[in-house]
Amino acid sequence: MNDNLTLIVVLVSVIHVAVLVIMVWIRVRRTEGDGLPAASSKATPCALCGEPATDWSYDGLDPNEQLDPHSGRAWSADATHYRPLCAAH
Repeated sequence: MNDNLTLIVVLVSVIHVAVLVIMVWIRVRRTEGDGLPAASSKATPCALCGEPATDWSYDGLDPNEQLDPHSGRAWSADATHYRPLCAAH
């Protein structure tokens, strides 16, 4: 019985140390927010001007267009009818 308790204590301690290491790694890793460019950073360009897009806009060309009953705005269930746009557009 004593051996089982010792094993449980050791396993829980190892798990805690592993979680601590992961938390420290998350805290100290370099990110784009630190002012350093991230290698995997991909900005989607605006469909009109090429600047980084901030939102997606419905193009109004879907033959199965839907209307939002609350706002009355048109939308599409087909994602191909949306294009990336920057804040200016």
